Amino acid sequence: MPAPGIGQIAEYVQRQGLVGTQGAPRVIQTNHGFDSSLYEVSVPGETDTLVVKYFAPDHADAARREAEGLRVCGAVGLAPALVTFDEVGGTVGGPLVIYRQPRGGLPIGERPLTDEQVNGWTFLLLTLHHLAPDKVQQQSTMSPGIEQWWERIQPLWTEVRAAYTEPIYAPLVTALDKLRNLVDVHVRTNRDLWLNVPRRPCHGDPVPINVVGTEGRLVLVDWGGFGLGDIALEIGRAAALAALNEEVSSEQYIRLITDYLEGTKDLKDPTLEQRLQIYASVFPFGFTLFMLSFLARLQAAGPETTLVNDPAEYRGRGLMAVARSLTWIQDALGVEVAAPPDVLAPFGLTTIARG
Repeated sequence: MPAPGIGQIAEYVQRQGLVGTQGAPRVIQTNHGFDSSLYEVSVPGETDTLVVKYFAPDHADAARREAEGLRVCGAVGLAPALVTFDEVGGTVGGPLVIYRQPRGGLPIGERPLTDEQVNGWTFLLLTLHHLAPDKVQQQSTMSPGIEQWWERIQPLWTEVRAAYTEPIYAPLVTALDKLRNLVDVHVRTNRDLWLNVPRRPCHGDPVPINVVGTEGRLVLVDWGGFGLGDIALEIGRAAALAALNEEVSSEQYIRLITDYLEGTKDLKDPTLEQRLQIYASVFPFGFTLFMLSFLARLQAAGPETTLVNDPAEYRGRGLMAVARSLTWIQDALGVEVAAPPDVLAPFGLTTIARG
């Protein structure tokens, strides 16, 4: 079923009494994804703007997670205030989650973070991970352990091998195959660390683009992955992605992890630091496969692609991120399999250097 039109959203919020009577609501569709669509609803003369998030009917689980994340975490100032959750959606044909848009809120991501922003982000994650687990009913969309994460990665490996069959990519594929075997051993050797891990409230994707500054504080948005999960996987993934995308420097990354571990000592999780270190050492391999797979899709879509706004810029930034990721995984595992400039040469060294 296609996403509802702006007229349907306007009619819905009026019928539900979610907007005042001073004028007709103004609805703008701000995002359209494969599983959900976002709308901003405002009324002339009123200060608050509502965000209406529509979910496709077959993604009702994500809607329930989003609603619970906003309800539980909005109550303690970690998320926008939930207005209503309609699991059926009535005339729009799918679940609706409606919350108040953070005033003046802009994401802190997609640019280098200041030290103050990194500190605020760390505090946000620490507060979230200290919430009482018994207040949460949903399970996070994150993998429950490193072995399950590794299983999720395998289809990406199949995609990358199928996308880069030309002889010029042989050194890259060979290097990736060697790294994959090393990661596989690392995962299997340490998988028992994830037995009986305590589950705590997790956002699911607390990367900087989902962190919004509003009225002198930070809040998290996009709670569709919310639920109980392993906080080591959550912080490990979020911090690594921020570093690979150059949103945090290496010094900020180290300080973030150090401050986070210091702030979680009271949780009495004896293997937290070890799980975090192990996952952070192998996660970049999964990131590398994802980026290479997406770059292949971008190339196949051609210059008229709608996958990203600026394909040339994304490609350059993506290749730089892959180069950093290949360096990271080799340093973490203590091996020298391939020099990133050499195996990425077929993509164009000029593009890689420009980044």
